[in-house]
Amino acid sequence: MLQRINNTLGRMMITGDEKSWDYGFLESLQEQMTTRGTLSPRQEEILQQVEGRWSDEALKHRASWVDDWDKDKEAKFWIALQYYHKTGYYGNIVYKYLTTAGDRCAGAPSEKEYNKLVLNKYAAGVIRNVQAEPKFPVGGTAVFRTGARTHKGKVCVILKHGNCEHVTSHAKGAKPIQVLPIGAAAPIWTEERWLKKAKKRK
Repeated sequence: MLQRINNTLGRMMITGDEKSWDYGFLESLQEQMTTRGTLSPRQEEILQQVEGRWSDEALKHRASWVDDWDKDKEAKFWIALQYYHKTGYYGNIVYKYLTTAGDRCAGAPSEKEYNKLVLNKYAAGVIRNVQAEPKFPVGGTAVFRTGARTHKGKVCVILKHGNCEHVTSHAKGAKPIQVLPIGAAAPIWTEERWLKKAKKRK
């Protein structure tokens, strides 16, 4: 039993995963085996699960995931990182791949980390909003809808489209956009869903 624990710990040390939950759990089992010489049935069950996550097959799959990392996955992961950096959720993943200043660090996340951060309905909505084609061209005009929070019915000029730093909602149509309401002293950020096309003058 102790040999199984040591073998799995060795695999994790080689891959640099000493800070993972699995590693800490195996260290506690290692200490218990050294002092008591036995594990509970539940501990043995979890040990088997951990061994499965660090088997030859599992390690090959992880290596393949890293090799298959591409620009599309990186773009979606970056958007999700920026979004959750603002919301405060998934901090254990966010601050592993972002510095305190918000810059990207480390390499590709694990498949589990990626799926958790990117493949949920909130992140999916945010990614959709950021990557969607703009509905209003820069330099054109639009009108605030009656359901908008401010400037209802007012005409505005489109200044620029936002990116993942500006997105705040996963709601449909919440693509960030900077506009200058006619008569206003300064531009504001809003979302495409609060705008509609201005009627052309006859």
